[in-house]
Amino acid sequence: MIARDAVPPPFTFQPDDEMGSGFVHVLDQMAIEAGKFLKSPGGAVSESVHGTRVLVKHLRALLWFASPAFTTSEIELSKSRLRKASRLLAAQRDFVVMQSILERLSRKTSNSAFRKTLVRMALAEDVEVPAPGIPDGSMRKAIAILLATIKSLKKYAKSKSRWPSCADRLTRAFLSTKKAGKRALHCEKSAQFHDWRKKTQRLLYQLQLTQGAPGKRMTHTILQVDKLQGELGHYHDSVVAQDRLQKNGLEKTRAHLLRHCVHLLEKRKHRLRKKVRKIARRLKMR
Repeated sequence: MIARDAVPPPFTFQPDDEMGSGFVHVLDQMAIEAGKFLKSPGGAVSESVHGTRVLVKHLRALLWFASPAFTTSEIELSKSRLRKASRLLAAQRDFVVMQSILERLSRKTSNSAFRKTLVRMALAEDVEVPAPGIPDGSMRKAIAILLATIKSLKKYAKSKSRWPSCADRLTRAFLSTKKAGKRALHCEKSAQFHDWRKKTQRLLYQLQLTQGAPGKRMTHTILQVDKLQGELGHYHDSVVAQDRLQKNGLEKTRAHLLRHCVHLLEKRKHRLRKKVRKIARRLKMR
């Protein structure tokens, strides 16, 4: 992953919030955060893209958390909008991931020719990158969609009187994550690990959302869930990099260098599978 989400934005229910008012409060905080990324004061665009993608994921998690209060059409419309926002940011995100992975692999080899080739490949990725500090059109569109979705969800929320239980939603999120983990560790397919990563990230956001002042035990649990989703994110990044190399790499480098690069990625994925198994045991998700 480009960056970890261990320090979340201020998206937490207040201690005295009822579910409905807490939902609106978090939406307001998300809108404020989205506005900041439009300005991008002096920061790298990649950081703003990452931050906007995290915002989209937080909003998806919030929508899932409160989904029993909404109609199917309200949920599907919101999910469709958020998928569109994610697609607008995907190319830039994959470019940054590919560069990061290739640069990391270049430091893992003593072969200078191979190292130079990897660096050239990282710099030659054919994705148009906007100038530093200037959000491009795709990002602006994604943020506009995000803000429109927040606005419509606030409007929907005003008509709701029955909201789900926080404890029930947390339990469901944990069980869903556990089930996805068992499937992934049983078959070890990248698609199953990707699903596990998404479920783990959703669980992390549910915990952050509801635990404004966690005790010692809950703090430990949140840190372990964050660590698990981080390692699963690294695994997914390796899968993305390997797929792109195998599709495009033969046009950019010799076959034996490509094979060596894929070999390094396979070793990295193997190490990460061992790490996530260990963390899953601690969380009793196996």
